Amino acid sequence: MALAGTQGTVSFVGNSPLLTGSFSGLDTAAIIEASLAVKRIPIDRLENKISENDTRIAAFKEFVSLLSTLQSAVNGLRSPPGSSGILNNVFEQKSAFVSSDTTTPATDILGATATNEAVAGKYEIVVQQLAEAHKVSGSALADVSTALGVTETLTIGLAGGTTETVDITAGMTAADVVYAINAVSGTTGVRASSVKIADGDYRIVLTAEETNKAIEITGDNGGATLAALSVSADNGATFTTELQAFQPAQLYLDGIATVIERDSNEIDDLIDDVTIDLYKADVGTTITLEIENDLSAARAQIENFVTAYNDVKSFLLSQQEVSEEGEIDSAAILFGDNLLRSLGRDLGSDLSDLVSGVGSTALATLRGVGIELDADGLLNIDDGTLDANLIDKLDEVRGVFEFGFQSSSADIRLVSRSQLLEVGTFTIVDPGGVIDGTNLQVAGVDAFAVSGSTLRGLEGTIYEGMTLAYARDTSDAGAAAENITITTSTGIAESLYQHLENYVGAGDGLIIEEMNRLSALSDDYSDKILALESRLELYQTALIEKYSAMEQAIAQAQAVADQLSAFLKSGDD
Repeated sequence: MALAGTQGTVSFVGNSPLLTGSFSGLDTAAIIEASLAVKRIPIDRLENKISENDTRIAAFKEFVSLLSTLQSAVNGLRSPPGSSGILNNVFEQKSAFVSSDTTTPATDILGATATNEAVAGKYEIVVQQLAEAHKVSGSALADVSTALGVTETLTIGLAGGTTETVDITAGMTAADVVYAINAVSGTTGVRASSVKIADGDYRIVLTAEETNKAIEITGDNGGATLAALSVSADNGATFTTELQAFQPAQLYLDGIATVIERDSNEIDDLIDDVTIDLYKADVGTTITLEIENDLSAARAQIENFVTAYNDVKSFLLSQQEVSEEGEIDSAAILFGDNLLRSLGRDLGSDLSDLVSGVGSTALATLRGVGIELDADGLLNIDDGTLDANLIDKLDEVRGVFEFGFQSSSADIRLVSRSQLLEVGTFTIVDPGGVIDGTNLQVAGVDAFAVSGSTLRGLEGTIYEGMTLAYARDTSDAGAAAENITITTSTGIAESLYQHLENYVGAGDGLIIEEMNRLSALSDDYSDKILALESRLELYQTALIEKYSAMEQAIAQAQAVADQLSAFLKSGDD
């Protein structure tokens, strides 16, 4: 902004004031601004590059989010590796269903849940008795606020459990004793309460926090405290009133004549990987428990995969938009990007490939499963075909998606795989004897390194990234030789997952690396801008000083001229 003055105009170049036009008549502020604008052109270009990088990084972040969602969706369909893989494998997910042979609803009697490791099957259960917690009561007390006048140490706990001691002093009331017992109930499993039945009628109640465990409470002064509370007259050997006897749960399974007993109504060791919760005893009702594959979970995961894939494909299509006039759409930030083209080819190849390694008559394509590609490359589910295949051909559906692994030896199992493996069928030769620290061969070539009970595919071979667990003692000199044939198949979900890992894997994913490169480039541009702006400030200062000096010189010259003119004029006079 310029300020009018008597000797010219005060202008501001940046934050520096400049008196312009006082003697020269030149707009030196405008001259300096124009000079600075020319010098700022490299800075403007760098700032534009930073803005372009930021825009590309934001677009990549959106894409990475979509790709990560897709990778998560296919992970459950690919038979995730590792010891916990089966727990995350949607095709292994089980559901427990119960039905009753009477009008009593099955869910009134029991409920059940199954882990992925449960074996499908059917069981018949009759619940004869529920487990109950021990509960006892004392007789009437006139009040609970009068000091008991007893000194004693109580030892409290449940049968077979951890005990605690509670010190009773003469000034403690019944209410104080209840509080003291509850203070250690987290360890003892015994809870106390004071119940008012009526005026002048209070009862002390002790309750076990576990079923089928007897309450055990004694005092070292002959049971004086329990007597004062009217809970027991014989130092805990018996109780005044037993409100609920402790008892185990009892049931029959599959017509076995022997009654089955458990301490709790939650039973997790009767059927492997199945937890049964008992709610009600009913000897006249037989409950049928069925453990089956949860097809709804598999269906939901496949739907998640289709949705996630279509979101990725739609993003790729949006980055290819060109108008009829040949102009690139403004939203196509990543138009022509090599990473997007490469990823698009990989995904398309994964979806269209025939899955090898499955049976010759088995399903081997997405189309066979009931998932079709439309003209835009988007996936659509044929509901009827998919549902029928899940019901009738679940193993074949799995084969289309999963990494399949079968071994001729029960001693070999797959532990992990860290990259895309397409190894088909191969035979590992175990020569017998001590093999720990050696290499095992496939077709006469070293293929797996032996380290204890672990076999690892050697770097540079097609088995690199595969880790196997070998149950036999690899240090046993007397072990027999064995040829172990392994058959693998690489399903579509496995291929997709591993290809996506190449692009979005933490640290070394190609897109992640590109985002890091752009970010580092912008940081470098920012450093260059700071250096240029520093030089620009010096240049600005130099220009201001230059034009100020010019104005001063002109002013001095004008002063001399004025003096000469006055002198000459005085001579004429």
